Amino acid sequence: MQPIKMLKTWVAGSVAAAVLTVPAFADPAIWHVSDADSDVYIFGTVHILRPDTEWRTDAIMSAFNAADTVYFEAPVNDPAEAAQIMPLIQRLGLNPPERPLSSQISAEANARLAEIAPMLGSSAAQMEPFRPWFAAIQITVGYTVIQGYDPNSGVEAQLWPEAVSAGKELAYFETIEEQLSFFASLDRSVEVELLEQTLAQIDESPDALDGLVTAWATGDQDTIDTLMNGQFRDEAPEVYDVLIAQRNENWAERVETLMEGSGTVFIAVGAGHLPGEGGLIELLRDRGFTVTQE
Repeated sequence: MQPIKMLKTWVAGSVAAAVLTVPAFADPAIWHVSDADSDVYIFGTVHILRPDTEWRTDAIMSAFNAADTVYFEAPVNDPAEAAQIMPLIQRLGLNPPERPLSSQISAEANARLAEIAPMLGSSAAQMEPFRPWFAAIQITVGYTVIQGYDPNSGVEAQLWPEAVSAGKELAYFETIEEQLSFFASLDRSVEVELLEQTLAQIDESPDALDGLVTAWATGDQDTIDTLMNGQFRDEAPEVYDVLIAQRNENWAERVETLMEGSGTVFIAVGAGHLPGEGGLIELLRDRGFTVTQE
């Protein structure tokens, strides 16, 4: 499993959510910005889904098929880019030998890690080289997979090869190194807190991703914002700033540049980036664009 996909899944699944049944057929929101010679469609995605989730509505696929260019967050599904991921993990995601993971987290977290790791086909000893942020990713994605989710069923994993096959121009908001660096640049104490919260939330909110996917499947933007961003804003503002706020600002600026050109663009980015205060939709409206839901 690609580590960058683990990162994106962890962001999606590490916050509390209600226990809900995920519908097999989804009707997620897609947004439209246009002027005389430009059409930009913005689709909020989930990076990992159950294999039976059908999300291809007429509105989504019409926009995708019409697009000349398709934007993704980063080239994580491009096999040509895959070779750089493990060297980046070795540089950004591992501890020095003299500072194993167990020395950085509490005794309670170490005990919980020893219980959880075997459930995921690993062990606490195998995670000793991991920095806390990368350990959190391994734990959350492993737990998500045993609940029936599949990274290969995620929206981007399906759309990327279709865009290639259709001969569309591919573009990205970020590089893989930039995405990994968002976590690697966090203060170490923040990393530790994120890992310890992840370990606790597996008990407290075992169906967190089900709640998020249900909100996404029903187009419930307020709930997506609450589940994805609310806890970060309140309890980890530095994480919210790095992972959400700064990136949204960068992407809004890029969309504004796209609108200065011409043609049809389809943008697929994580659903948590779109709603709420500081979300991509609001930032575009603040720039004077009319953004409508299709």
